[in-house]
Amino acid sequence: MSKKSSGKTAVWIIAIILVAAVVGGGTYIWYDTQLKAQQQRITSLQSQVAAGAGTGNPAYLELTEAGNFDFEDEIDANGGVAADDTVNDATPAPTLVIENMDTNDAATNVYITMWDPESQVGGIPTSLEDTTLSFYVTYNGVLIPLYLSVSEVGTYSNGVNIGTIPVGGAVSALTFSAIADAAADDTYDDSGADYTIHAYVYQADAGSSQPASWTLLT
Repeated sequence: MSKKSSGKTAVWIIAIILVAAVVGGGTYIWYDTQLKAQQQRITSLQSQVAAGAGTGNPAYLELTEAGNFDFEDEIDANGGVAADDTVNDATPAPTLVIENMDTNDAATNVYITMWDPESQVGGIPTSLEDTTLSFYVTYNGVLIPLYLSVSEVGTYSNGVNIGTIPVGGAVSALTFSAIADAAADDTYDDSGADYTIHAYVYQADAGSSQPASWTLLT
């Protein structure tokens, strides 16, 4: 090989290394930014909800859950999802009814969230976090995200404040749903595992939370 050819080869090798470094560095920065954004959202949720926490008496609430999240047909035998925006097709859909059975105390400043400010844990199993699943609640006809997955980075949202449930009162307008975006093989467990999904009813004025749970089928 001539010196001229060797020089050109060396230039190409250096160029390839530089491009790889830029691409790799860009990918790292993108993921790092996503993870930091996720942590900031969780910290924000904790601080916003905790800021309303007081020392009042929690009301005695009775929770009635129905339905489940069924993705048996959407998550294939290889642990992948073929198409974007695959909606949970369970019948009946997951729902929650909250009744205040207390004889003295109203439940005030009540949140529905998938991040529990009391125990500092999330309601999504670790094996389903950072996949392509997102979870929502519909309250009074409005669809509100509880856990959003963007490019397989999941973030808990602020949830929804449903206000006050008076003594003898009830909230029944809560329907939950989930969406799975397209996913490569082995994104999900391909053994047909079932998971428990939690949402929390948090009485911020009393600093008290109560879990509701449903099954997610894969």
